[in-house]
This record gives sequence, C-alpha cells and structure tokens, in this order.
Amino acid sequence: MKIKIIRALTLISGIFILNITLQAQTAGSHNYSFDLKDRQNYSDGNNHKILDLKYKVLGIERKNSPFDTTSPNEKYMKSPYIGAALSGLVPGAGQFYAKKYVKSGIFLAVEAGLWITYAIFQNKFHNQTDFFQNYADANWDVHRYAQWLVSQNFTGSNVINPNEQNINILRQQLNQCEEQNFSHTLPIPGEQQYYEVIGKYQNFIYGWSGAFGLPITKNNYADYHIGQVDYYMTERQKANDYYNNGTLTLTGVIVNHIISAADAVFSVISYNNGISVKPSVNVGSYYSYKARSQVLIPQVNLLVSF
Repeated sequence: MKIKIIRALTLISGIFILNITLQAQTAGSHNYSFDLKDRQNYSDGNNHKILDLKYKVLGIERKNSPFDTTSPNEKYMKSPYIGAALSGLVPGAGQFYAKKYVKSGIFLAVEAGLWITYAIFQNKFHNQTDFFQNYADANWDVHRYAQWLVSQNFTGSNVINPNEQNINILRQQLNQCEEQNFSHTLPIPGEQQYYEVIGKYQNFIYGWSGAFGLPITKNNYADYHIGQVDYYMTERQKANDYYNNGTLTLTGVIVNHIISAADAVFSVISYNNGISVKPSVNVGSYYSYKARSQVLIPQVNLLVSF
C-alpha cells in the first residue's frame, strides 16, 4: 500500500514539474536557467559543477567545448547596450545586430537622406551667399556713401575725404561721423556684418546705385525706400533660409541617431523576449511666434506591444 502511494506521488510530482517546464518555455519571457549541472572533469576524473550563467547572459557560443551540450538551434541573448551603442554611431546598426533588417535599412536610409539633404542646402547656401555678396559689391559704393554724408553736412563729416582710396582709412573717417549720428557704423568690407548692415539700416541707403540722383536728405533718409535694397535683402534672406534648413537637417541627423539608439534597445529586447516595437516619425507644422511663420517640428512615436 505504501509503495503504491509513493508511486502515485512520484507520478503527480513528475506531471507538475513537466507542466511548469512547458509553461516556462511557452511564456515568451527570459528563460534564465542558472542551475548547476554536474559535469565530468576531463583532466583528473573528478566531478565538478559548472555554472552556465556567463554563457547564457553574454550569448557566447561554446564551440568545440568539452562541456558544450547546447543545441545548435538555441538562440543566445543579445546585449541592449551593444545595440544602443551601434545605432548611436551608425543608425540602423543596432537593428541589424538585433536581426531587424527592415528597420535597419529604414534608419540607414533616413541617415543617408538627411546627409544628402544637408549637402544640398549647404551648396545652395554658399551659392546664394556668393550671389548676394557679388550683387552688393557691384551696387553699393562706399565713396558714394561718403560723398552723401559730406554733402548733407552730418555732424563730424568734416573729417571725411570721399576721394580717399585707402578703404581702411576712409572707413575710420566714416566711423567717426557715424558714431555721432547713427546707431550703426560701417564694418570692415567683406565681413558678414558688412553685408548685413548696408541693406538693413537706412543710413547706408545712399551708397546703393539705385539711390543715386534721388532726393534723399538727412531729413528723410530714415523713411526712404528703394526697390533695389528690398531685392538685395530678399536675396540675402534666401541664403539665410538655406543655412537654417541645413541646420534643421543636422538636427534631424542627431534625432535620427537618438531614435535609432533607443529603438535598438527595444529591438534587442524584442529579439530576446518577443516584444513588438513599432517606432514612427512624422513632421508636424506649427506656428512659431518667434519666427512669425509656420515651422516644421519632428515628432517621434513608439508603439510597444507585449
């Protein structure tokens, strides 16, 4: 009677253990079996216990090992840190590491597209900058501007020699007069600020060829507008827009690296656990009160399914 009871308990225990094992294998979570297994020592014939922890955490393949009883079809765990580092350097690399090849291609294509777009905007910026600067050099004359200051008898204009051929000396003379009459002085020709102020501030208006012969005096220059200056400032703004678009594209490059690194972590976890992660990126148009125009803002969404 006792033998039958013991056999029955043994059978029930075996079924219970088998059920737990099957549930653990089908749960879709990490299967860390850190049990100690008796292995035969091949050097001295003694039995020792080998801990498999480092193999199962790091995913090291134990090829040609005398202790290797792992099935060739077993999937080793991958490191989310390695995935994040790879995608942080090259977007899509971490996804490739996690065997998410479609997402890897998408992130890499986005990266390539952003850099190509940046190169296009940079090329347009430099070409447009050359254009508006050449236009200014051909149509704004410092001697004409100096002559106008003298003819209008601005305070301090007596130090100006409009016929001075040394531009640095003439600019110093102009600055002495400008400091007494205007908010801005003429910068060194060729500098970025030089091309900005000659079109932006009214006291430089008579230096433009389109202003020659017009009745512009010290009393009305502040309110006088000519189409040539408006055209110049429009062309200069185009260069600024190309530059800003290039800067925005670089921001997109940084965002792509960050998103790819974050997604790589989830991709590796998905590879290890079967979690589904679906990232999406879209661009929304919003009104900027600072820029007084519509601006494009990138948005990132992550859909995680367990």
